[in-house]
Amino acid sequence: MTAQPTQTAPPILRTAVVARPVTEAFTIFTDEIGAWWPLPTHSVFQGQAGGVHFIDGKLIERATDGRQTTWAEVLAWEPPNRLVLSWFPGRQPEAGGGEGSGRVEVTFAEAEGGTRVDIRHDGWEAFGADALRRRRDYLGPSAWGHVLDHFADGAELRHDPEPDPDPDAAGDAPLGIDGLAAAYEEFFAEAEAGAAAGDFGPPDDGGWTAEQVIAHVALNDLALTAVAHALVHRSEPTFENHTCQAIETLDAVVAEHGDLAALIANGRRCATQALAAARRLDPEQRAKLVECTFEHDGQVVFDGLMPWGQVAIETQAGRHLPAHVEQLQKLRRR
Repeated sequence: MTAQPTQTAPPILRTAVVARPVTEAFTIFTDEIGAWWPLPTHSVFQGQAGGVHFIDGKLIERATDGRQTTWAEVLAWEPPNRLVLSWFPGRQPEAGGGEGSGRVEVTFAEAEGGTRVDIRHDGWEAFGADALRRRRDYLGPSAWGHVLDHFADGAELRHDPEPDPDPDAAGDAPLGIDGLAAAYEEFFAEAEAGAAAGDFGPPDDGGWTAEQVIAHVALNDLALTAVAHALVHRSEPTFENHTCQAIETLDAVVAEHGDLAALIANGRRCATQALAAARRLDPEQRAKLVECTFEHDGQVVFDGLMPWGQVAIETQAGRHLPAHVEQLQKLRRR
């Protein structure tokens, strides 16, 4: 009998051009991936997806309750021009170096008006007889082209519709994105100072440890990011802060990271993502009324509708982060 030819599965190729220099495009693609990736539709945790980050050579998705799953392993990291991943979201490849995973290569090159970003998804032969079916999962208008559309939107330059007030001016004008960025920096500066000095002590009021405070801020940022994604995707989000205050959840995050340095690094990743997600929202999305439930010391202190910009930008910058700076300061031995 004549042998039947092996059916091959060609690579999938998609391209986008973004109005950013190559170095910025690479940074947005990698450092801010959780802010632009379409998590409500392209993730493992779906409605509970809080973010995705590159961590220690892996691409990891986190749920708003701290759970995580690995999407990919980094095969090549060549900033600002090339990134190669062993790709297996929702599955764990068999032991032995990527068996049962595809290969995704992302390249960044200068182009008229900015940067050309090319995605090549191949390696289908790793799936054997299932190769063509696996490839079909990544075809169509809701696949890599859709992902690149969201990357291009996330890379779009935006201006804060409510600029930060003049610091010398009187009154309590709303805080904007610059104020939020400054509030994050103050929080992490305090966390890093305490970690470097080794002078965080136990709470004397039965409250949280420094580790729990840092874990809480990170989990809260995952929840903020999830709402921003829902607004971009025009669904009806809700926000609650019970999960990011639950002691068992905080302790699980602390145990996972092991020490303050790792906790702070995770917190900075989540903050970078939340800040970029907030920056992506337009004025209408910031003004959108979102059903919010806030707890404090186990008691519900607010349950109702609030404009999302007030929650994610103004309250975060003006009250939430400063309160946790003060909390960290009180935990430092004097």
